[in-house]
Amino acid sequence: MKPDCFSRNKPLLKLTIFQIDCLKSQICLMKNNIAKLAFAGLLLLTVFSACEKEYPTIQQEDDKEINKYIQTNSLSGMKEYVNPDGSKAGFFYQIIEQGTGSIVGNTDLVYITYTAKSFDGLSNFDDESKFRFADYLGYFDKIKQKLPDAFRTSVRDILKQKGGKIRLLVPSNQAYGMNGSDGNSPPFFKVAGNQSLDCTITLYNVDSQASFDDALIKNYIKKNNLTALTKTASGLYYQIINPGTSTVEVLPSSTISAAYTGKFTNGALFDEGTATAPLKSVLGNLAVVGWIEGLQLIKKGGKIRLIIPSALAYGANGTNTGIPPNAILDFNIELLDVTN
Repeated sequence: MKPDCFSRNKPLLKLTIFQIDCLKSQICLMKNNIAKLAFAGLLLLTVFSACEKEYPTIQQEDDKEINKYIQTNSLSGMKEYVNPDGSKAGFFYQIIEQGTGSIVGNTDLVYITYTAKSFDGLSNFDDESKFRFADYLGYFDKIKQKLPDAFRTSVRDILKQKGGKIRLLVPSNQAYGMNGSDGNSPPFFKVAGNQSLDCTITLYNVDSQASFDDALIKNYIKKNNLTALTKTASGLYYQIINPGTSTVEVLPSSTISAAYTGKFTNGALFDEGTATAPLKSVLGNLAVVGWIEGLQLIKKGGKIRLIIPSALAYGANGTNTGIPPNAILDFNIELLDVTN
């Protein structure tokens, strides 16, 4: 029978030596086991490390996507913006037209139109009649306007001068990220998640809302080949189609009945009144001041076209019924009846 290492029936000296030998054997065994466990742990760690895969960041994915977009669309003039500290900003730009007006900063009033479309082509916001900005440049950003910060940076630090136009490629991580935009708040872009944007920004060389409106109306007239329009001192553009034959004078105090169509400069109809369901009102009570001025240029039975700058329509606030801020309105009006 194998002796018990810790038997109390053995002489003390022999027992102690024997115990020491046994302890040495156990220690050696423990060392071997620990070494085996350590080796196994190291082996597992090596296996797990080999299985780990480094995934690219969203910035790296966006950069790859933008470079592919540039190549696919042959955008040879695009280059990445570099911040003043020498770091890369992540968005790309190309100056389409260099400005010649005054230099602008955050505290300057600016008048801007802009467009945006997603790289996947499913979202396209190219209606400059809707996407306009008339405010201090410092507010042309993500906080107030829900716009990428690259918009303000491109105007302030790249274009710099009024009268310029620039194209931007904004990565998704600087636009609306993985969640996208639902289009229910300014600037009313509805964009899917992880979509980079192809944008243009035009900085008009004007110093007032009236001058901004007039520049936009002139663009509208040119684009649609409109002729025979006359401009009044207030900035209203009109064309008398039929002057009317009545001798009854049209005054701000007159009660008028009118059939009409009202369109935005993108051609979209936003309101109308028919001969069977006309607008009836005291002329001077109308919210659209352009009507008050314009209808006094014709008589009962007359027809007139009015292109009305925003200051003579719904101004910088627009309405809660679908008229956007700074909207220019195009009306065709038939004056059915006039009563004084």
